[in-house]
Amino acid sequence: MRVPNWAGLMTVPLLISFAIVGGCDRQPAPTQADTLRAYQPRFEDMRRKLVQVTSLLPAEKAKGASCRVKAPLTPTFSYRTNFDYATNRTENNAEIMMAGALTDPDAARDFAYGGTELLQSLRWTGPRGPLGDNHFEAGPPPGNYEESNDRQLRARLDYGLTTRYLVVLRVVKYTPPGRDETGFIGGVVLDGFLVDLQQLILLCSFTADASYAALHVINIRPGQSWASRIHEELKESAGYEIAEHLATLTGGVADPPA
Repeated sequence: MRVPNWAGLMTVPLLISFAIVGGCDRQPAPTQADTLRAYQPRFEDMRRKLVQVTSLLPAEKAKGASCRVKAPLTPTFSYRTNFDYATNRTENNAEIMMAGALTDPDAARDFAYGGTELLQSLRWTGPRGPLGDNHFEAGPPPGNYEESNDRQLRARLDYGLTTRYLVVLRVVKYTPPGRDETGFIGGVVLDGFLVDLQQLILLCSFTADASYAALHVINIRPGQSWASRIHEELKESAGYEIAEHLATLTGGVADPPA
């Protein structure tokens, strides 16, 4: 008859009890939801501020490129699209947002530039982020959430909150990619408005446009449609013009939005 190893069985509850006692002083690591919930009230305030920005924008079309203040701006305008994930830093103090996102950051747009730190943060902490229906995702799944992920998420949320300059783009005219008797076509005209988000004043305005007219569409990636490629061409072309306007008007630096 086999004799049960009572000594081995007895050690199991003892080890568990020691683990419980030893872990009493340790605080649980923050979860993604904890961090987003902590920032949520401040981004609710930011949503209300963005609604105020709509009242600063003129109803009429922008007339040329001009500013109410002389360049360079103080602090220096800097719109950089690179976020250094190794250091959780960016040289950016400006963001670009479509006009419709001022009142509804969570909606998708037919013609829109990609999410900035501010827009991403609004979405992550909003009703369609991980605290809501999780339509927009923030970082890795909660099961893989580590301290380094939390530091990075907090850094990006902080950059969103400390945005000084906001560039609002309004679509004046959009011709979706299509075909006619001349070939492939498409076009977009955008008005841009630079706002000091801290003082809530309109600083500059400009117009950028791009058009596409060709017999053929080139540089199409495998699996990409010709309409998608033309759309990319329009965004890239208008983006370079937007960056040029911002750098010239502000005396600062600007990357083309993507």
